[in-house]
Amino acid sequence: MASIKQARERLPSAFISRLQEVFPAPLVDQILDGLSRDRRPTLRINTLKADGRAVMRALAQAGIKFERVLWYPEALVIKEKKEKDLEALPLYQEGQIYLQSLSSMLPPLFLQPRPGEKVLDLAAAPGSKTTQLAALMKNRGFILANDSNPIRLERLRFNLRRQGVEIAQVRCGDGTTLGREYPAFFDKVLLDAPCSGEGLFLVGQPRTWRHWTVKLVARMAARQKKLLASGLRALRPGGTLVYSTCTLSPEENEEVVAWALTQFPGELEVLEPPLCPPGSLPGLTALPERELPPSLCRTRRILPSSTMEGFFLAVLRRVPGSAQNPLPAPEGP
Repeated sequence: MASIKQARERLPSAFISRLQEVFPAPLVDQILDGLSRDRRPTLRINTLKADGRAVMRALAQAGIKFERVLWYPEALVIKEKKEKDLEALPLYQEGQIYLQSLSSMLPPLFLQPRPGEKVLDLAAAPGSKTTQLAALMKNRGFILANDSNPIRLERLRFNLRRQGVEIAQVRCGDGTTLGREYPAFFDKVLLDAPCSGEGLFLVGQPRTWRHWTVKLVARMAARQKKLLASGLRALRPGGTLVYSTCTLSPEENEEVVAWALTQFPGELEVLEPPLCPPGSLPGLTALPERELPPSLCRTRRILPSSTMEGFFLAVLRRVPGSAQNPLPAPEGP
């Protein structure tokens, strides 16, 4: 485990400066402390294939210690073992468990898909959230799992098969066109957007942060706006969209949501999240140089820790009664 001092010395100086501009000093220290810690393995019990009690008995018999997660009964935090130890288990190889970070489990829980619904996973590969969506839907309904990367899509298909998902159709293509192809079609949309990955930084592992630049943040924000506009156009009136990232920058988080509210005035509302796990804070409603919509206090930022990656989540609803008023094509970011 690194120290906060080492985090300040090792992580990109521009990243540290941006944190200090946006967050108060104690919160900056808390973020850097979280990025300095080794993260413990976490897993999700796949209810399409396994019973939770049986999985926990099997783990105990294999000598693997764990803690249950209070806000999600299917999630476990593993003690004193690494992911490779879990990957050797029949439980893993048979798809009864899925190795997944706790933060990554939040977007499907925030979306609350129900059996029988039509759900779009706009950036689905490698399938962590798609398989979780199917489990929450009890393999009843329809999921369109889209991704633009053919190599990652092969991993998605593999994970869907291993996890026993029967309701997902895989699509390889540009997610920004789906709103035109499926206007007002889906009951729920999940956009776990490609991002700069700041919430995944590990101070002691330079490969997790060497790629980062300020230009990358700007490039990702522009891409996120196009994907979000597409997802909103694919959402039926009264439907719900969850927008999430694994980054900390307001440009990719609150500012993207604020942009959508401006582009689609009167068509969207920000909902309260269905749960607030430990380490979560309300979204920002002001930045150093400008105010943001007050409703962004209903979004959630997850702070990095030994069990959680840094994350951001927003729950958006398309206002009912807009069926005769399709969402317009947004202006460019």
